Amino acid sequence: MCQNQDLSVLLEVKKSFVEDPENVLRHWNESNPNFCKWRGITCGLSSVDDSVRVLSLNLSDSSLSGLISPSLGRLQNLLHLDLSSNSLTGPIPTALSNLFSLESLLLFSNQLTGSIPTQLGSLTSLRVMRSGDNELSGPIPASFGNLANLVTLGLASCSLTGPIPPQLGQLSQLENLILQQNQLDGPIPAELGNCSRLTVFTAALNNLSGSIPVELYRLENLQILNLANNSFFGEIPNQLGELSQLVYLNLLGNHLEGPIPKSLTKLGNLQNLDLSMNKLTGGVPELGNMGQLVYLVLSNNDLSGVIPRSICSNATNLESLILAENQLSGPIPKDLSQCHSLQQLDLSNNTLNGSIPTEIFDLAELNYLYLHNNSLGGSISPFIANLSNLKELALYHNNFQGNLPKEIGMLGNLQVLYLYDNQLSGEIPMEIGNCSSLQMVDFFGNHFSGEIPITLGRMKGLNLLHLRQNELVGEIPSSLGNCHQLTILDLADNHLSRGIPATFGFLQALEHSSSFLSFDVTGNAFEHEIPPQLGNSPSLERLRLGNNQFTGKIPWTLGKIRQLSLLDLSGNMLTGSTPVQLMLCNKLTHIDLNNNLLSGPIPSWLGMLPQLGELKLSSNQFTGSLPPELFNCSKLLVLSLDGNSLNGTLPVEIGRLESLEVLNLNDNQLSGPIPQAVGRLSKLYELRLSRNSFSGEIPVELGQLQNLQSMLDLSYNNFSGQIPPSIGTLSKLEALDLSHNQLVGEVPPQVGQMSSLGRLNLSFNNLQGTLGKQFSHWPAEAFEGNLQLCRSPLNHCNGFDSGNQRSGLSESTVVVISAITTLAAIALLVLGLGLFFKQKRESLRRGSELNCIYSSTSSKAQRRPLFQHGIAKRDFRWEDIMEATNNLSDEFIIGSGGSGTIYKAELPTGETVAVKRILCKDDFLLNKSFMREVTTLGSIKHRHLVKLLGYCTNKGAGSNLLIYEYMENGSVGLVASTITS
Repeated sequence: MCQNQDLSVLLEVKKSFVEDPENVLRHWNESNPNFCKWRGITCGLSSVDDSVRVLSLNLSDSSLSGLISPSLGRLQNLLHLDLSSNSLTGPIPTALSNLFSLESLLLFSNQLTGSIPTQLGSLTSLRVMRSGDNELSGPIPASFGNLANLVTLGLASCSLTGPIPPQLGQLSQLENLILQQNQLDGPIPAELGNCSRLTVFTAALNNLSGSIPVELYRLENLQILNLANNSFFGEIPNQLGELSQLVYLNLLGNHLEGPIPKSLTKLGNLQNLDLSMNKLTGGVPELGNMGQLVYLVLSNNDLSGVIPRSICSNATNLESLILAENQLSGPIPKDLSQCHSLQQLDLSNNTLNGSIPTEIFDLAELNYLYLHNNSLGGSISPFIANLSNLKELALYHNNFQGNLPKEIGMLGNLQVLYLYDNQLSGEIPMEIGNCSSLQMVDFFGNHFSGEIPITLGRMKGLNLLHLRQNELVGEIPSSLGNCHQLTILDLADNHLSRGIPATFGFLQALEHSSSFLSFDVTGNAFEHEIPPQLGNSPSLERLRLGNNQFTGKIPWTLGKIRQLSLLDLSGNMLTGSTPVQLMLCNKLTHIDLNNNLLSGPIPSWLGMLPQLGELKLSSNQFTGSLPPELFNCSKLLVLSLDGNSLNGTLPVEIGRLESLEVLNLNDNQLSGPIPQAVGRLSKLYELRLSRNSFSGEIPVELGQLQNLQSMLDLSYNNFSGQIPPSIGTLSKLEALDLSHNQLVGEVPPQVGQMSSLGRLNLSFNNLQGTLGKQFSHWPAEAFEGNLQLCRSPLNHCNGFDSGNQRSGLSESTVVVISAITTLAAIALLVLGLGLFFKQKRESLRRGSELNCIYSSTSSKAQRRPLFQHGIAKRDFRWEDIMEATNNLSDEFIIGSGGSGTIYKAELPTGETVAVKRILCKDDFLLNKSFMREVTTLGSIKHRHLVKLLGYCTNKGAGSNLLIYEYMENGSVGLVASTITS
């Protein structure tokens, strides 16, 4: 009877498995009733009635899919249930809680969902429960605290939430608690310290917080403690040093602070210690009794001081020493050579100085040496040849000098060689070709000279060669064609010359390469035509040939590069039209053909490039109108067509470019009105339409461009009518140029209230009418040339209405006013001449007459507002500046520019400023160099310009002074170059 019951249960269980691709259940059927011989079944005698019953069901790793049948709960004698490593879905059946004899429940590595049934806490015989690597959610049931015989609880790699139940501290038999990679939160319960048999506790990759409980020190059998990647804070408990059996300790990726406890150095059995990515301070501890340590990682902290000389004195087994991204200083101790087993040494991203000790090159087992981003110097020793097992060498961003030793060629296992951003010089040694395993070579930003070694062609596995910004000459060696795995070749900004030969074997090899990404020779002196064989590189994604001397036409074969996303041919002497075959490169996102001699119409096929985001055709000889098809490029961000001979109107379809951020059509022959549809370009950051023949009124819809920030330039056109007040709503705009048009009427007061505006140009008779008080903060130069434009306080405003018509004065009144004005003018002229000659005599006696201009009200000197919005707020006295610089002595010079010398001045107030001296030319208001700098630096906000605080002039000394904010944290050279730009 019992046998028949187990048989019927097993047949129901089979029905729940909807897919059995390996046919493991082929014998599970009624025609074969001896279920004890079925796959995965183990039988035995029942302890109750001595009948044959199912004791174990193991269908692990059988590729089964479907549900876990609740019928399993009727196998009352079941001791072991293993359905792990399948594709089962759905929940864990609550009915499994009826298996009171169950000792092991293995459901891991499936796709189970839902929460863990709390009823499973009744399985008091359970010793092993592993349900990890599923999609389970919800909390860990507190009822699990009743599983008194539980030895292993594995719930890793799910989506469990909530806290770790304190009830787990009741599990006195628990040895393995594996909870990593969930979404658990809250603190670690101190009650876990009662699990005295615990040997493995991993809770990494959760959202646990709070401090690490000191009660964990009671886990005297603990061997593995992994709490990485949580949000623990506070200090590392000293008590962890009592865990004498600890082999693995990982606390990386938390918010722990304070020093590394010295007690940890007592952990004589510890092999792996990872405290990286915290906020630990203090010094690097000496390893003391940690003679078994293999892996030490203290990177990404705030550790300071020097690397202890004795760190390797007892670390005979140490294989990885990783101290990167701290604040360690001083030299690299030569005693590191005592770590004879060292395979990885990473001291990068610190402030270490000095040279590399030659003893380091005795570490014959070293595979990875990372010393980048420090302040190391000196030369690279020829003894580097001793590191015969070296695979990766990263010395970039230091101050290494001298030649790269030819012994580098003896590193036959080297795969990565990064030396960029140093001061290495001389020729690249030919012996480098012996490094047959090299895959990545980056020498960017050095002073290497000579030719590119032809031996590089021996590196069959080379996939990156970056030689940008050196002083290399000659031509590209054709032997690079042997590097079939090359994906990035960057030779830009050197002195390479001649042509790229049509027989270049590298280009032919690219035809068989599926991974080549980038070819960059920008900024050299290549000439002749662009070889059409470049089109034989079908996987090429980025082609940069800009700023060379290429001539002829753009090869039509480039259209064969179907993966091409970036094409830069700018700054050459290319002629003809753009080949229509480029339309086949439908992945193109960037096209830059600026500064060539290209002609013909703007290609209409550009509208067939769906990914196009940047189109630069400036400074060519394109003619004709803008093709409407161009405005199909809905992803276009930058459209730059300035400096051509385009004509016609701006199509209304422009409004379809809703992603456009920069539109530059300067210096063309476009005409007609600006379509109102421009107002739909809501993401527009910069709009330049100057030097065309646009007419009509400025559309009020421009006020809708609330992201317009860099520039609105409508100058040198034929716009008429009034300036729309909506322009004043462009709250982010920094520069506005409406000059050289035919605008009339008053300037809207809203324009004067634009707080971000740093440059305003309304000049040269293009405006008629009045300006209100809102413009009183602008210097007179902003309105220079507007003969009929008035504003207070520069001159007296009356007699103009918005149309520049006389406002109703009678003819007789005008005659009387004119007569009085004439007599007054003659009297003032006579008086002025008398005062002039008197002041001229007095000026000979007062050679040090001063004019200081700044926005202060406390000085006795003549003053007027210079700039508003906080540009100039302090008082500066000529005498203080002279005293601070010893009368502009050479010892205080920190730089010089085209128009003057820069001095550093520490004023009596304790403030440090930078002072630029410019020689006077008559009245300072007519000194163009001086006023240009004052107007520019005082009005434009830019991250590369220091703040202008004020300026002074001394007629007797023949000097003008510009007073700038001093950049305390920058180098002297940086300050000098910034304020002379």
